[in-house]
Amino acid sequence: MKLLIKYFSKEHIKARVNLINNTLINNSMFFKLPATIEETTKWFNSRNNYERVDLTFLNSNNDIIAMGGITKINSIDKNGELYLFVDPVFHGKGIGSKASKWIVNYGFLKLNLNKIYLLTNKDNIAAYKIYENLGFKLEGLLRNHKWKNNRFIDRKFYGLLKSEWENQDYKEQKVNYNV
Repeated sequence: MKLLIKYFSKEHIKARVNLINNTLINNSMFFKLPATIEETTKWFNSRNNYERVDLTFLNSNNDIIAMGGITKINSIDKNGELYLFVDPVFHGKGIGSKASKWIVNYGFLKLNLNKIYLLTNKDNIAAYKIYENLGFKLEGLLRNHKWKNNRFIDRKFYGLLKSEWENQDYKEQKVNYNV
């Protein structure tokens, strides 16, 4: 499936709210729930675009099928945190892998990061398999790190260095907005 990538904009707020409020997404993410148009609009207007890049992934029908990006961008330490959530209708179709590759390439090429890291729930096997296949290394396990659904959640911390990305077969030479 071909993806079109756009920078997140006000026109994507309603879709973001719908995705965040979907239990198949928010069970493995840590958003304030329920998400609302009003709160998401406030978030959008208050974002510091020097510290994050938010993206929207669309299919050839212009349906929003995923959202992601890099947050906590640190220009001194040259690192940032990758996040991604995929519309559950499109789970298992390679969207997570394709979008993650794009975000990683963007982070190293456009943002000139030295490291991209992420956290995922220990029981989110599908997610961490994608990241391991992309060359991310498990750097640690944060035990009982988050409280969700009346229990503590272990979180896996992964990192990918630019030098490791250089050897990946998905590495691009320039950012391509149509993949």
